[in-house]
Amino acid sequence: ESFTCLVSMQMYKFFDKIQLEHTNKMFDKFPDCLKVAFIDCKDKGDAADSDAVHPFQERRYYSCLIDRTCATEPDGRRKPGFRIELPGYPILGDGKGDN
Repeated sequence: ESFTCLVSMQMYKFFDKIQLEHTNKMFDKFPDCLKVAFIDCKDKGDAADSDAVHPFQERRYYSCLIDRTCATEPDGRRKPGFRIELPGYPILGDGKGDN
């Protein structure tokens, strides 16, 4: 227990039942050292004007972090322990093909 493994699962929000089961198995196998970061989004809502959200932005985006200690929701997803709003759409370009 001398390390923490942080995994980026950008599509976690859109996982189906099987993918969620596999993710939860990983949490069971590595209960103390696995954390998952993912991007969450929701419609910008009524408060968008007062929060100065750009008029062309349709959604709000959040960077989220979950681990085994996070509560499980009825659909099998875990409720984020940390959730930070991002300033806009977080995906730039077609990925990191040069890496």
